[in-house]
Amino acid sequence: MPNRPPLYRVTVFVLGDLGRSPRMLNHALALAADGAAVSLIGYNESALENAVAKNPSIRVFGISTIRRASDNASRSAFFLRTALRTAWLGMHSLWLLLAGTPRPNIILVQNPPSFPTLFVAWIAARLRGSRLIVDWHNFGYSMLAMRLGDDHSVVRRAKVWERRLSRKAHAHFCVSSAMQERLIAEFGLKSPVVLLDKPRELFPVVPISARADRARELLRDQGIDLPSGAAFAVSPTSWTADEDMPLLFDGLQVWDSQNSPGGPKLLVLITGRGPLRAVFESRSQALRWRRIILRTAFLDPAVYRGLLCAAHFGFCLHRSSSGVDLPMKIIDLFGARTPVCAFDYGNSLSEQIAPGVTAVTFRDPGQLAHEIDQLLQGFPENPWFLDRIQSNITKLCTETWQDAWSRQATPVMRELAGVSDMRAPPV
Repeated sequence: MPNRPPLYRVTVFVLGDLGRSPRMLNHALALAADGAAVSLIGYNESALENAVAKNPSIRVFGISTIRRASDNASRSAFFLRTALRTAWLGMHSLWLLLAGTPRPNIILVQNPPSFPTLFVAWIAARLRGSRLIVDWHNFGYSMLAMRLGDDHSVVRRAKVWERRLSRKAHAHFCVSSAMQERLIAEFGLKSPVVLLDKPRELFPVVPISARADRARELLRDQGIDLPSGAAFAVSPTSWTADEDMPLLFDGLQVWDSQNSPGGPKLLVLITGRGPLRAVFESRSQALRWRRIILRTAFLDPAVYRGLLCAAHFGFCLHRSSSGVDLPMKIIDLFGARTPVCAFDYGNSLSEQIAPGVTAVTFRDPGQLAHEIDQLLQGFPENPWFLDRIQSNITKLCTETWQDAWSRQATPVMRELAGVSDMRAPPV
């Protein structure tokens, strides 16, 4: 049977590493399932999972990049390197959007980074007669403020620029209701659609009591030994400034010093790679803990998902530069039915977790140490607290990304693409 032509064409534009942009990959997969032809533009720094790389409806176009300014660089060096990098990325991205990819009905762009992303996407949409959708993960100006401070003139101008450019888009998705309220109140946007992150897949439940054996087997393949009777926790991170990894370090120190050597040991695996990883590893190597084993690794996507399903619980140290974005890593853990211990950065977090029900939260090292004790009550013989949290996650987290996308994003996409053929997407 001949292949049917696509219902519409979408360019998914990420000025970042595609392999570490799970929400945008989820968009691409959902679009492909809806019958769209997808051009996926971004950095090819990490391997793409097979679901994306081998999807016949998705073509990947790589952006060559320039190294970012070091976190230790002076402000003048930071501005110079950033300006050169922005100019290069803008030119290469614009060429791909205008000439290097098929003409799309829609350009879907991730924000942040806002510069030069929004400007380049807007220019390309105008010149090619495409509709522009911004998918808001956070605010570009608030990320910049983490480096320069809220009152810096560059940050204030960046917010004005971001607001003006965003108003030129035809539609908006955002990751939380709190972000939606700010986009309406401060940016003057009309009806941004809240598209909460959901697990791409809900994995079969692996009981807490069965996780140590599974973890031991998977960790052995990574050259890591899980001692008998030890708990296993995973901490996904991108090693950037909006994740408070020093707080994790300090909390683990408090927990290790407060407990007797006879209690359960804890192996903590921190996954991912990014600019702050080397600093953390250097600090951790200088200490000798009694009951904590700390390891770092960058994992293949399939191995990463397997370890999430084998962990007794997971840490989330997302701090949020804006206070209204939500961490994707919690959703990854919920898809694996894994209890979460999360930094409590504000009210918007309640859109994603139910404290004491599907997760525990903390604000300082002492609270983090206390929550580790809470989670490990009865461990390993009778881990009743972990069992209860896992049971709650299983009961309450029942919707996948595709479920939510089909309900909330499909009508937006098809209307902007001018799709009148409402046939079911191809299988």
